[in-house]
Amino acid sequence: MLVRKRFTNRLLNKRSCMMALACLLRIFPASAQESDYARALTQMKLKAFSIETKTDTIYFLATAPDKRKKTIVFCTGSGPVPLITKTAQGLFPPFPFSIDSNTRKEFNVVIISKPGIKPFATEADVSQELLRRGQILQLDSLNQPPEKYVTNNNLYKLAGDCSRVIKYLAKQPWVNSDSIYVFGHSQGALVAAYVAYKYPKHIKGLIYAQANAYGIYAEYLSTMLSYPIPPADIAMKIDSVYKLHDKMLKSGDGSDCYNENTGRWTSFENPSSIHYLLKTKMPILLINGLGSPGELDNKNIPLDFARNHKTNLTARFYAGYDHNFFKQVYDEKGNQQEPEFHWDDVFRDVKNWIKGIR
Repeated sequence: MLVRKRFTNRLLNKRSCMMALACLLRIFPASAQESDYARALTQMKLKAFSIETKTDTIYFLATAPDKRKKTIVFCTGSGPVPLITKTAQGLFPPFPFSIDSNTRKEFNVVIISKPGIKPFATEADVSQELLRRGQILQLDSLNQPPEKYVTNNNLYKLAGDCSRVIKYLAKQPWVNSDSIYVFGHSQGALVAAYVAYKYPKHIKGLIYAQANAYGIYAEYLSTMLSYPIPPADIAMKIDSVYKLHDKMLKSGDGSDCYNENTGRWTSFENPSSIHYLLKTKMPILLINGLGSPGELDNKNIPLDFARNHKTNLTARFYAGYDHNFFKQVYDEKGNQQEPEFHWDDVFRDVKNWIKGIR
């Protein structure tokens, strides 16, 4: 099926597997006895929840709840990634950042499963070839994601699930309903921005990280122009991106549909998330790694806020951090070393920003 093939090809690129390398850095050792979901949750000090809807079940995890605390709802990036995966190496955790004891004392941290994806998976559920490359994706024998994931991986479904989870959390005795924050990374940032705009009730603040707020075609242009291009090819390449964007806007009847050129639903592109960010009244933290060409357009977000006389934006720009907050390191001879991992540093800044909001 052409649509699914194009979709899978996009999943396999570096941007799509946003949690892959981060998860590899923290593997929980698992004994032969710790082979089921309940034991994995106990080991990671997490609790599983589910919400039944008319069409499916929304699964989500939370750091083991106790007293009433501020709550961070984390929206992950693209890709059919299970929340927890057990392999021969151990258990791969759901969050790309560490959840230490101090974090648990001050915050509840929540993560939502993708539609059609198992919240708990084993090696039998994920692509072995990709697992060897550090990418934990739930694909079938034809390297295709589940059909339910493909058809539901659109902005409105993901945002609707997130909104239902937030509504549920606001009623729990262990959640401070006046201090719920939605935090999105990559595709998850697009979801978080829409949730903050469309369903602001109970949400105190938005953290928008590493998604081009001006759309994927702007991302294509920025990434393309970050590499040397022969002068004779520049106009042709730029024009090809504009034509694809124009085709996307003219196709269909305005309803959401799957775009074969981008490998995702048009709801993520039209309008682009800068539209929702500018209409959101709550405090917003913008996080952007300057080592990621695809998100360099986000440097203009503070300018757009200033033009619109909006003062609810805080921007944090990180020199050298890539899309997944890795930073390339070189020795004194210029040889490239293993990249430094900075997800934990970014998450620390997120928590400090939240603490500063009154």
